[in-house]
Amino acid sequence: MTVVLMLLLCFATSAQARLDLSRASVERLDNGLTLILLEDRTFPVVSIQTVYRTGAKDDPDGRLGLAHFFEHMAFRGSKNFPDTGLVSEIYAAGGEWHGYTWIDNTNYFATAPKESLQLLLDIEADRMARLDVLKEDVEAERGAVLAEMNGYLNDPDTVLFDTLIAAHFLTHPYRNNTIGYAEDVKAITHADLREFYRRHYAPQNVVIALVGDFDRVEVRAAVIKKFGKIKKPAEAKAPLTGEIPRTGERRVRLSLPSDEKLFKIAYPAPAASHPDFPAFLVLQALIGETSGVNFNRNDWGTPVGDNSLLATAGDVRTWIIPTAEQYAFVISGAAAEQSHERKTEEAIQGVFDKMAKAPVSNETLTAAKEETRAALAFDVETTEDAAHQLAYFAGIGALDQYLTLQAAIEKVTADDVARVAAGYLRKDRRTIAWLEPGAPPESETAQIATEADARSGAPAAGDTAPAAVEIRSPRSAPTFFQKSDLSPTVAVTAVLGGRFECNFCEPDSPVFDLTAIRESAPAWDSDKLFDVISREIAFAAPKESPVAASDDPMTRLDEIFVGMFTPADHAGLLAVAISGDADARAVARFANGLPSASPANPSSITTGEDLDIVLDAPKTQHAVGYIAAAPGAADALATKIALYILSHGYEGRLGKEAISRRGLAYYIDTQYRAGTGGGAVTIAAGVDPEKVDAFKALLKSEIARLHSAPPSSAEIAEAKRHLLGRKISAAQSNEEIADALIRDFLATGGPESAEAFAARLDKVSREDILNAAEMLQKGAVVTVRGKGVD
Repeated sequence: MTVVLMLLLCFATSAQARLDLSRASVERLDNGLTLILLEDRTFPVVSIQTVYRTGAKDDPDGRLGLAHFFEHMAFRGSKNFPDTGLVSEIYAAGGEWHGYTWIDNTNYFATAPKESLQLLLDIEADRMARLDVLKEDVEAERGAVLAEMNGYLNDPDTVLFDTLIAAHFLTHPYRNNTIGYAEDVKAITHADLREFYRRHYAPQNVVIALVGDFDRVEVRAAVIKKFGKIKKPAEAKAPLTGEIPRTGERRVRLSLPSDEKLFKIAYPAPAASHPDFPAFLVLQALIGETSGVNFNRNDWGTPVGDNSLLATAGDVRTWIIPTAEQYAFVISGAAAEQSHERKTEEAIQGVFDKMAKAPVSNETLTAAKEETRAALAFDVETTEDAAHQLAYFAGIGALDQYLTLQAAIEKVTADDVARVAAGYLRKDRRTIAWLEPGAPPESETAQIATEADARSGAPAAGDTAPAAVEIRSPRSAPTFFQKSDLSPTVAVTAVLGGRFECNFCEPDSPVFDLTAIRESAPAWDSDKLFDVISREIAFAAPKESPVAASDDPMTRLDEIFVGMFTPADHAGLLAVAISGDADARAVARFANGLPSASPANPSSITTGEDLDIVLDAPKTQHAVGYIAAAPGAADALATKIALYILSHGYEGRLGKEAISRRGLAYYIDTQYRAGTGGGAVTIAAGVDPEKVDAFKALLKSEIARLHSAPPSSAEIAEAKRHLLGRKISAAQSNEEIADALIRDFLATGGPESAEAFAARLDKVSREDILNAAEMLQKGAVVTVRGKGVD
């Protein structure tokens, strides 16, 4: 115990650990581009967030979905990154990238090892000024957009949300569905896309935020050099059509195939820059729970707690998102088919009416503020989170409000909450939408921000994160601890051998046939967190393997994959990982109180023949997958290299051909899933009905080609570079770090440094990779179709 404590005391504890966004510098360059820089040396990574102040609200009539369609095109080639180099170069560096379109803006973001910062800048400069918007790419991308749309149309909750918002706004373009509608998307032309690029992708419309391990002065000079010469003029935007005054309650009703009767109620919600926004966040915490204000972490509805004011209304979720103009506060839920709808509506409205008339107690208000403060802490756990929040709020003209949000929330009074409830949550201002289970529709047709004041920015934090330590005791399971001061939060992941059930149990996580007990808390509640994890471990009970039963094609596909694993006998606790701003002594006490480790029982997988499953309900999109046996985590590197070469996201041999060139799918999910003995490779894609056969044929041919046209030296080198880069950049949030420590444990028995991982990777030979490619041939194709659709 003494040795352990000496190790742990090397970590300095911090009561105020967090990424301090107030240290960011903000300036507007001569060409109008807004640049935000924040240094942080904790991890050797850098994150970039580029926000274009254009979104669904800017889509022209008859071309709804144009901003989103163009976002897809913006990941294709450019002058200096031809073909799909805008993404493949980030993959190759071991980085991660993505983007999304929303009503106010379009966001592109990436995180990579710090050595790749110049690459990230080069990519964003090319995206802004030198994209190849090629006519021959349009049809393939249209197919990907329609496939994405049909995936959403399989979800009744999403369809109900779009219908609700279209009724909530009658004239304001916030009513636009971001992804658009099938007929509009089919009508978008090459000329439409080029004109959209010309009008909107100019420096005056852009915010770039960089956060991570860099020198601010050097990076500022690099940005000015790469972006300052871009002089594209942005055309002045026409004023948005205002919303007509409400004249009372609005109602809509849908009938669609659904497992549940669903409802949504929308009320007006203030813009993120409005003085009422902080009080509205506290109000959300008072009536339910809050998930903070990070759109990129948006969960589309936070379940209310058992003790919340809305708990008596049944299965209820609340949702609010920061926007440039007044948007919507949404209450969602499910109800029994025979339930009395008016009683549900009245129960919810009664809570709001009571809040408007009777201010809450100081004790209740304090608890709601504390909950809101904790949610805001979880909003910014990583450099990627910080870059997102800085750029996003600057993009909607609310950066000043965001940087002072904590202080503003502390000043919210009970009278403020009552005033906000009385002003926004009135019965005559609500829009109500109900969805009752029924038959599918007969038709297949799918239904300028103010700049922040310039800030010079403070010097970067100079501390780096210490290495993870292992805490072992003869009587306790191994525990791994990573001290991280990026945010005032703590995450714990405990792993049991086999499938278990408990309040926080997640069977088949982080890999098949294991169960993760995963929970996070603010740092000031870490002792309570450790107590919760200890109780969950003690009371976890063996769980039977799941039965494939979902009527969602992608969910059913994964259920089938899980069912192909032969489960091991249930073992107990294998290991625990902790990351965050935890007190070292508390970690040591928790670790030494854990039960002893259980041996991991091996599991195995039997794929069998190809399967073709037909669901009882029609679906706008089918699921096509592939599963093959693979070695366990300790011997997985050759398989991961082969899988990267085959397909990774939108790239690899299969990804490029299926998505970029043929438009057969929107996205391909490829995973190596390690068991305690053996592992598996799974591939899954949502595919439109008429493209299923073509996709299956391509899938089989590309898997076979790994053997007939073996990976080149260049492909192998890129895959190794990617895996090493991901080892460095993939885990930043405390939950991600804890999970990564568990994966290290499964592979090597304990924490593995990037240097040790690189050495292990270097030992993987070409012959190892060819053997892995041969193993990939011996899998099964699984197709899950909707009823009545070939």
